[in-house]
Amino acid sequence: MDPLAIHNPPEVITAKTTAIHAAMLRESPHFKTPNFEVIRTKDVRLLFNLCDQHFFGDWLGKTVKEKTGNPLGFRLSSTMTRAGGKTLLYRRMVDGKYQQHYEIAIGSSLLFNTFGDIQRPVEVCGVLCADRLQAMQRIMEHEIIHLTELLVWANSSCKADRFKTLVGQIFGHPGTMHNLVTTREVAAVQHAIKVGGAVAFEFEGQKHVGVVNRIHHRATVLVESEDGKPYSDGHRYEKFYIPLEMLRAV
Repeated sequence: MDPLAIHNPPEVITAKTTAIHAAMLRESPHFKTPNFEVIRTKDVRLLFNLCDQHFFGDWLGKTVKEKTGNPLGFRLSSTMTRAGGKTLLYRRMVDGKYQQHYEIAIGSSLLFNTFGDIQRPVEVCGVLCADRLQAMQRIMEHEIIHLTELLVWANSSCKADRFKTLVGQIFGHPGTMHNLVTTREVAAVQHAIKVGGAVAFEFEGQKHVGVVNRIHHRATVLVESEDGKPYSDGHRYEKFYIPLEMLRAV
């Protein structure tokens, strides 16, 4: 198959993606509504299989197995706080020979942050999304193009012209970025906490005041202490990893 030869008209893309959306709600035991509250790895696999079936005639899954001898793997990641998804190729030596294994990971934290308490327009890959499932579809479509490029050309970059051509012609994406709700946005909007801001918290019965150094699925807080490690500002700090709901802005 030559992926560059695929050129789906907008009405075909709409029909296919709408059918996939309906099939996910019908076939997944976890997706009760488009803004699902539970997700499992098998849901990621189901979405990929539906996209592969509707857009590639099952070519992707079959090609992965033919090239590697292994089925495509899937994973959910709660620690991916910026990327909506990742497509990975693992290589390892077994009995003197390299084995390859492809995997698609989906960032669950970003999905669950979005279409929740923070209400605002959400675009994924330049497409306005109405619900969590649509956002997940756009992420999967993006990762499928990465997988396609790896299978055919052994390299992939969503900044390159070839990727932009493929994702536009096959899925109708006008962009490659997303504005899903990040943990940083949740921290700022719901807790008034931001990087560089002072916070108070209690840890093992002791009260502390520190500065937020990073925000991922938890906040990294630096508390000045003589027993801490030296930092470039000349002070010593102890490092704490604290859930956002345990912090209070001061």
